[in-house]
Amino acid sequence: MKKSKLLTLIVFIFLLIYIFPLLWMIISSFKTSLEILTQKLLPSKLDFENYSYIFKQSGVLRWFLNSSFISLISTFGVVIITTLAAYPLGRLKFRGNKFLFYLTLAGIMIPLQAIMIPRYLLLRDLGLLNKYWGLIIPYMVNPMNILIVAQFFKGIPNEFEEAARIDGASDLYILFRVMVPLARPALAAISVFSFVGIWNDFLWPLIVMTDQKMYTLPVGLATFYGSYTMKYGVTMAGNVIASLPIFIFFMIFQEQLIKGLTVGGLKE
Repeated sequence: MKKSKLLTLIVFIFLLIYIFPLLWMIISSFKTSLEILTQKLLPSKLDFENYSYIFKQSGVLRWFLNSSFISLISTFGVVIITTLAAYPLGRLKFRGNKFLFYLTLAGIMIPLQAIMIPRYLLLRDLGLLNKYWGLIIPYMVNPMNILIVAQFFKGIPNEFEEAARIDGASDLYILFRVMVPLARPALAAISVFSFVGIWNDFLWPLIVMTDQKMYTLPVGLATFYGSYTMKYGVTMAGNVIASLPIFIFFMIFQEQLIKGLTVGGLKE
């Protein structure tokens, strides 16, 4: 019993350490810049001036809509492309299957910084700089997502596929009517990971978008950092707003995400 209470206490302490920055951010969004600089624990009054500035004077709403559009469309594209790529990799037997598997695995080892310049030059030649599709298209393909879903497909019993083939089902029918419903946990997992990663990405939107109206929320919030001034309270309020969609998205797919994380290790 004592050991159990001690473990509970340790978990509770780690929980407080984890959520303290989040609570501090929410509380600070109601403070003035002076109260934040003086490290006052609680605001003197519940002031919504920071949120009022965001909704009335800054471009946060436009940046929020940009991030929402880019993240949702990109995540939808991730699910479609990952599904189409993972099914033959995980279920079909053909010459070169192992080569494609290892090639996809090698794609995980290439850092974004190594391909950033070629990708930028390609988008420039296609005329996609400072356009939504310049962000959306590169986000749609992720080798890690393909491997996760391919491994999930491998773990599905063959009886489902064999029964469908006996009924004369095609590969596309089996994919979308049999495999996809069974792979919902894995697809939900990559959807959450992709949405969060795209929503929080700062570097790539900073490079592609040059017009302030086209900024995503992380890039837009960085404009509050001036050379001599800093809108601390407004920045905290913006961060609170930026965190809400991630929290909502996670809550919607929480159960499926946990199931998706039980996918086994890589198999050849």
